[in-house]
Amino acid sequence: MKHGADIYLVTRVHGLRTHVIPARDLKILAKAKSLRDVFDSLMKTEYATELSQLSSRDNDAATLEGIFQKKLVDRFFFLSRTAQGKMQDLLIKYSARFEVENIKRIVRAKHGGMTSEQLTLIPVPREHSLVNFAALVSAEDIDEVASLLRDTPYHVLLDKVESYKQSESTMVLEAALDSAYFSNVWELAGKVPDRKGVRDLVGEEIDLRNLLIAFSLKAREIPQRVIEETLIPLFYAIPKDTIHSLLQARLEDVPSVLTRRYSRLASEVANLLKSQSTLPFEWPFFRQLYSDASEAMRAYPFQAGYVLAYLLLCECETKNLVTIVMGKQLDLGEEEISKGLYEV
Repeated sequence: MKHGADIYLVTRVHGLRTHVIPARDLKILAKAKSLRDVFDSLMKTEYATELSQLSSRDNDAATLEGIFQKKLVDRFFFLSRTAQGKMQDLLIKYSARFEVENIKRIVRAKHGGMTSEQLTLIPVPREHSLVNFAALVSAEDIDEVASLLRDTPYHVLLDKVESYKQSESTMVLEAALDSAYFSNVWELAGKVPDRKGVRDLVGEEIDLRNLLIAFSLKAREIPQRVIEETLIPLFYAIPKDTIHSLLQARLEDVPSVLTRRYSRLASEVANLLKSQSTLPFEWPFFRQLYSDASEAMRAYPFQAGYVLAYLLLCECETKNLVTIVMGKQLDLGEEEISKGLYEV
């Protein structure tokens, strides 16, 4: 970091890092006897102000999830407002991940026949979004969703609707959204000062998304040509040729195709597919991303990479808290809840 504004930003993030709930405290929350006990414990954290405004009837998991997600969004946009220059440009584009996630949720809802009442979106402030979510939620089907995105950065969805219909997998559409998102983020990642840590984290997330896309569609026996056309057209530590070899290999042979960095992940994913685990398919991919973000905080303590690593750990905290409160509401045991937590 060379500029005063960038040094100030990293210094602020070092202070903000202390507000992220430590892993040991999350484990304690997983052991809580009830959702009410979790609520009481969170009153001692940064969530206290929002939680204190709830009535006793609003202490359900869905309401708490909304609070966690709003705090996450606030954390991201606070830093995008605090930053200046190229770093601010990057953080604004990086924060578009919430907009992308909401479109994905809408696509999945239309695919699965969910009603608008069943759909929960991340609370993205209108000034930070280029998309009319109300119109997308009210859309009749995925064709209309894609049509409504025609004049937005996500117009690429229009080109993938036929592939989606042929494959019957929303992953084709989600990958198109990822391509639009990461293309913008990757371009800006190369323009910030001390860019190595930033490129490492963004590049790894691109690699992990491509692996997720490849595994997901390969498991559904989608033709290799379609999978390769669906991938994000950016590659970092995993060359395009390696992905090509992965798609040709048997599932059990995939770990040997990948480098050591991702071979263990590939083994876990293969086992996950065989065991029909209750864990979400994307869980091991996010676990590696968040674990490496934690390592990045130690590797780049005074560089721009520290800022992105902090935001990823905030995202990790939100997902862990949602897992805990949903588990408590469903009366799941400590062991079952803990299995779904990301440890960083």
